[in-house]
Amino acid sequence: MFKIKRNIYKPAKRIKKKVVRTFKPLYDRVFFKQYLRNDNPVLVYQMGKVASSSVTRSLSRQYSGVVLQAHYFNPNHKDWRVRRLYHWVVEGARPLNVISLTREPIGRNVSVFFQNFERHTGVSYDKANFSLEELKTIFLEKFANGQPLHWFENNIMRNFGIDVYVKPFPKCGHSTYTHKDIRLLVMRSEINDNEKVKVIKDFLKMDSFRLVNRNISSQKEYASTYMDFKRNVKFPLDYIDKICKSKYFNHFYDQDTIDSVKQKWSETK
Repeated sequence: MFKIKRNIYKPAKRIKKKVVRTFKPLYDRVFFKQYLRNDNPVLVYQMGKVASSSVTRSLSRQYSGVVLQAHYFNPNHKDWRVRRLYHWVVEGARPLNVISLTREPIGRNVSVFFQNFERHTGVSYDKANFSLEELKTIFLEKFANGQPLHWFENNIMRNFGIDVYVKPFPKCGHSTYTHKDIRLLVMRSEINDNEKVKVIKDFLKMDSFRLVNRNISSQKEYASTYMDFKRNVKFPLDYIDKICKSKYFNHFYDQDTIDSVKQKWSETK
């Protein structure tokens, strides 16, 4: 009996994939408003390096409506979908679910510094030959360390009129806020994954939800140096005080956490 070889189907499969890649962006643009109507959209809106990629990726696979991620939210965003969402929500006064995460600010700043290594040092990681002391100097002199301290005022308050500082932040590590048609969930990135799953399920009224981790710094090419930096580098007291006395850190974290961070990162005299 004559048998058809399986490999004759491979070119057809490649053509189909190419067609999908070519026309999917156009399809998405045409039907984006319809996607927005399906369920209230979700915007994972936060500063960088707070474990938000895992939340976004997981929701994108499991939530029935539109899920987008952004570090800033305005009509000039580089992503056309975020621009359209901005017009849909802000100018159209339509509902939006917002999820934002916090993170202990010094650890977060160090993580961002290594994530954007070339931008801050001027050298790609594979060509770099810095000592830990040199990296510490670059970190303190060139890195914008204050961003997390004012992120909620500059982003959440400015865009949605929600003041997260108006009420004490719960010890459980998460809280919800509502203003007009905007619902906001704020979580500490440090709470365990099981708690995050439960909180997100309740917030979005999902029957089931599973969290898939991604973008883990320990798996990056700079992982070894990053770990050495975290273990061995200490910072001057003026920098530590700026962070540890900030409104942000004292609102979202308890004194034990602040004292622990101060002890971990402070230079000894």
